[in-house]
Amino acid sequence: MREVRLQLNNVLVGTIPKRALQECGRKLGYLRKNTLVFDSEDDMAVLMDYCLYDPGPDGRTLVSAFLEKSPPPAGSAELVALQEMTHAYYSMFQVTDVVRGVGVSVQDLLREETGFIVDIGFGNTAQRHMMLASRVIPMEGFLMTGGAALPVNPFAGRRISNELKRMKQTPETFDFHQITPRQEADLAALIIRTCRSSGASSRIAYAEPGSQTRPISSGSETGRTGRNEPCPCGSGKKFKMCCGRR
Repeated sequence: MREVRLQLNNVLVGTIPKRALQECGRKLGYLRKNTLVFDSEDDMAVLMDYCLYDPGPDGRTLVSAFLEKSPPPAGSAELVALQEMTHAYYSMFQVTDVVRGVGVSVQDLLREETGFIVDIGFGNTAQRHMMLASRVIPMEGFLMTGGAALPVNPFAGRRISNELKRMKQTPETFDFHQITPRQEADLAALIIRTCRSSGASSRIAYAEPGSQTRPISSGSETGRTGRNEPCPCGSGKKFKMCCGRR
C-alpha cells in the first residue's frame, strides 16, 4: 500500500496548479520575490505535501478533488489508498517507545491521543522523547506517515506549544478533533514555519538499511560552528549570541 500511495503521490503532484505552489510557498515562507527557495530537497517535499492537502476556495483538497473526478477502478488498491489519503491529517508527535524494525509509539501533542506509527526506517533510528511533525494516514489499528516529516527541536516545540495554548484560550472553543480543513492547513503551516526557522530540514540524514546514519555537521565542514552561523541548538540566534557565549 505504501508503494501504491507513492505512485498516487507522484500523479497528484502533477495536478498542483502553479498558483497553488506560489500561494502555499508564501504561507510556508519558501517564496522570496516570486521565487521558491529551498534549503534542501526535503523542503521541496514538505511544500508538495502541503499543496496536496491545502483546501481550495471550494473547501476541497487536491486529493479529494482527484478522487471525485478521476476515481481508480472499484475494488482496486489505488482506490483504497486514495480513500485512506483523504483522511490524512497533520500533527506533532512525541516518541514514547520504539520497536526496532517496526515503528514507534507516539503521543499526539495536538489531539492528546496515543498511537503507533509503522515506519521501519524511523523505527530503526528513533529515540524516546524525540519529536516530529508529520502528516499521518490513519489505518486500522495504526498510523502511517503520509508526507514529509520534520524533526522538532526543543526550541521549536516550545514556540509551537505556546501558540497552541493561546489558540485553546480563544473565545471560540478550538477542538483539535473537529477542526475544519482550513484550520488544519493553517495549523500545519504554523508548525512547518516554526520548524523551518530552527533549521529542521537541514537536520535530516539518510542511511541505507543496516548502515550507520551519517552525522549531520552543524556549521562548517570541520565540525565547528562559525560565530555568525545559526546556533546548532536551534534557537534561531547566531552562535556567538547563544551557545557560543558559554
